[in-house]
Amino acid sequence: MHLEKGGKYMETHEAIVTVDGSEQFLSLKIDDFVLNLPLTGDEPNEIKNVFNELIKHLKKGAFNFSIAEKEDGDLIYEVAKEYIKQLNKELKEVYQELEEYQLLEQD
Repeated sequence: MHLEKGGKYMETHEAIVTVDGSEQFLSLKIDDFVLNLPLTGDEPNEIKNVFNELIKHLKKGAFNFSIAEKEDGDLIYEVAKEYIKQLNKELKEVYQELEEYQLLEQD
């Protein structure tokens, strides 16, 4: 999905809660690329790696994530929904800083 912003289009990518064994993740899909943020485990290095990848993608253009609404969402879903809200705010701020310091990749 594309949202127009100042003559440019902002990509909106899908985020979903996934399960792998006893672990749950917030899976962020950017085209064919999937980044998994652990929701039920303490994995600071994995979180750092995901954020480094997000910054690399931000250099190519602004984007955000959306998660499908669920009426019967459990606690993990509610946490993921709030995480996405905060993540989108942070992505916007980081993109603005990259733009300010001329660190964006040119087409």
